[in-house]
Amino acid sequence: MSKSRRQILAGLGAAGVAAGAIYTKNAANADNKKPVAPQANNPKPGAKFANKVVLITGATSGIGEKTAKSFAQQGAKVFFCGRRENLGKQVKQQIRDAAGEATYMKADVRKTEEVKAFVDACVTKYGGLDIAFNNAGVDYPPQAIADTKVEEFDDLMSTNARGVFLGMKYEIPYMLKAGSGAIINMASIGGKRAFPNIVGYGASKAAVIHMTKAAAQEYGKDIRVNAVLPGAIDTAMLDRVKQQWEVTEEELVSPYPAKRVGTPQEVADLVMWLASNDASYVSGGEFSVDGGGLG
Repeated sequence: MSKSRRQILAGLGAAGVAAGAIYTKNAANADNKKPVAPQANNPKPGAKFANKVVLITGATSGIGEKTAKSFAQQGAKVFFCGRRENLGKQVKQQIRDAAGEATYMKADVRKTEEVKAFVDACVTKYGGLDIAFNNAGVDYPPQAIADTKVEEFDDLMSTNARGVFLGMKYEIPYMLKAGSGAIINMASIGGKRAFPNIVGYGASKAAVIHMTKAAAQEYGKDIRVNAVLPGAIDTAMLDRVKQQWEVTEEELVSPYPAKRVGTPQEVADLVMWLASNDASYVSGGEFSVDGGGLG
């Protein structure tokens, strides 16, 4: 396999990582429409995020799902969205069955009114907002620039970049009011290094990195803002990449020094560290999770 193709595959591995969900045009609807008074989560002693309110976009599968469950296991109250309502309710129930607390709401991160309603509903439900993980995103099959459909490029920018912007726009005022907060945005190694045939995806993730740094500069006194940049992570999207390119996993990870794919849990662990007090002086950073792929 040629070096250029290995580079493309590495980029595609990154492209398959950050897309937590593709959002529909349905109006936002919380699974509990009536506001309720905040309730104690009764977390286990020593839970790192006991009663912290965590908002996550695109958490019905993959990295978002794993991160939602991980936060809930550590005592957080998790408010999340995703396009597939059946999976959203399933993830919510799995968290609650494991003695965690979670609420699912359907929302389209491309739509201003739905993102605002989603963030507002989180605060109404749980009484505040401590941590936000803007994870939702999409990708498309690889295409050369001249062959890329304009509507696909627009959707990549609207979902991956504008969706993160809208998330921060409505999360930040609540955090400022509280005087503290942590935001983690989902970028990609594809936003840091250019790869052929994924120009829209890479451009959208580069925008996420830029917005992360800008937000950290603007609100650094009260809010910490960081970005995670995954490489090839073991998700359903990565399986599709292997099928599309007819490559083995060994060929796919050949550009990565670690010579293996990462796991959703490894990304979730980084997100949780960035959200924790252990990272209290960390802001404006871009953190790759790629087995050394960025070099």
